[in-house]
Amino acid sequence: MTTIQVEDLSSVKKKVTLEVPESKVAEVIDSQYRDLKKNVQLKGFRKGKAPLEVIRSYFKSQVEEEAARKLIEETFQPALDEKKITPVSVIKIDPESLELGKPFKYTAEIEVPPPIDVQDYKGIELTKNIRSLDEKQVDERLQNLRERNARLSPIPDRPIQEGDHLVVDIKSEVDGQVVDSLTVTDYHIEIGRDFYLPEFDKNLTGMKVDESKQVTLDLPEDFPRKAIAGKTATFDILVKEAKERILPELDDDFAKDLGEFETLEAVREEIRKDIQENSENQTKREIENGIIDFLIEKNEFEVPAAMVEQQVEQTIKQSLQSLVMHGIDPKQMPAPTEAQRIKMRPAAVRIVKAGLLIKAVGEKEDIEVSDNELETGIQERAEQLGMSVDYLKDQLEQNSMLEDMRAGILQDKIYKFIEKNAIITEKEVSELQESAESDTETAGKE
Repeated sequence: MTTIQVEDLSSVKKKVTLEVPESKVAEVIDSQYRDLKKNVQLKGFRKGKAPLEVIRSYFKSQVEEEAARKLIEETFQPALDEKKITPVSVIKIDPESLELGKPFKYTAEIEVPPPIDVQDYKGIELTKNIRSLDEKQVDERLQNLRERNARLSPIPDRPIQEGDHLVVDIKSEVDGQVVDSLTVTDYHIEIGRDFYLPEFDKNLTGMKVDESKQVTLDLPEDFPRKAIAGKTATFDILVKEAKERILPELDDDFAKDLGEFETLEAVREEIRKDIQENSENQTKREIENGIIDFLIEKNEFEVPAAMVEQQVEQTIKQSLQSLVMHGIDPKQMPAPTEAQRIKMRPAAVRIVKAGLLIKAVGEKEDIEVSDNELETGIQERAEQLGMSVDYLKDQLEQNSMLEDMRAGILQDKIYKFIEKNAIITEKEVSELQESAESDTETAGKE
């Protein structure tokens, strides 16, 4: 029978020492030699006919190495299960030499979740920001919709101004030599965006279609092309096309053009609902952050390094997924440097601690998610996504995400339990007030 000893190195590290009896060692070694005898073919012997003594002389080191690996494989996890230990990582395994006729001993250093007896999660003092709907926000959203649905039309007989869209040819020279990287044909410019060069667009205002102009500019000392940095460049500009953005009228026809509405008021009502939902979600995040800040302050514990690194990897993965959603190939981006990973770790530690603390509260209060609650959560999610419940459930099951869904509902349930038992002070805030507070915080940091 394998003997197991467990030594605590810290609150999240353990050293496990296992000793496998000589009888089990002999059994595994004999099994290895029997398999070799059946399959190995040595010079001077037919396949499967070489004597064991000869096989031992050839394969002793290989057999002992494989036997040690097999013994660790067969005994390590059962030993952890016996001691009710669930590791988050195995730091290292150090086997001693394996010899026939002797027990086999090895040690393993592992990381485990920290023991947390969570305290002070009832009666937390929290501020709940209440945001009233401001019709100015609705107007701004409508204006954004107009901007996104604007059409381009040739400008009337007037000079070019900020906001116009141009098609231009630009020839650039430095010291009488053409600069290929700054020489463009049929180049699109939206006046005021300065995509071509900083402060360049203002030289185009006042021009007209088919008009040419030469501009002289001093390139900055930190210009990316070192060979021409700090030098004077000339730009020969020809305006080939000029269009202005025509915004649609805010009326019922505009609403119908959006494809889902019959009247402008229906659009406004949908915007109000969206703003209200966003406000509620923001308040929810603020409450949850307040809970976590308080619990982390009141409950000190060590976090396993492996859990932090896993969270860093998850953050990187989410960033890459965001790039894909914006049409950027992640393969074109350099891998995160160690300096960047170091910057990510404090946030990763906070996320890991938050998860462990919320889980600890749930376990202490015996909070669980029933199958009916899971079903309700799936129904609500299906409605949000505009798909059938059966289809979403099939997708969750096929991608092994059903338990992830349950975990998310459980976490939300625990947060609500803590909030229910908190001391809440409500505070009316406006978008204008929040914007002013944000500007003050930014100025203070600067």
